[in-house]
Amino acid sequence: MGVTRLKRKEAKNRSKSTVRVKSIKRLKDFVQVQSPYKGQSGIILEDEK
Repeated sequence: MGVTRLKRKEAKNRSKSTVRVKSIKRLKDFVQVQSPYKGQSGIILEDEK
């Protein structure tokens, strides 16, 4: 009986760890792009014509 319980626990831990690793990789892949107009704050683009 103890072996079956340990196998179930092992399978549960394995599935949780794969989900955790996938989510960590997904969140680390997020790339922030800086605004090209960050240095020119306050300028309205339509008025530059």
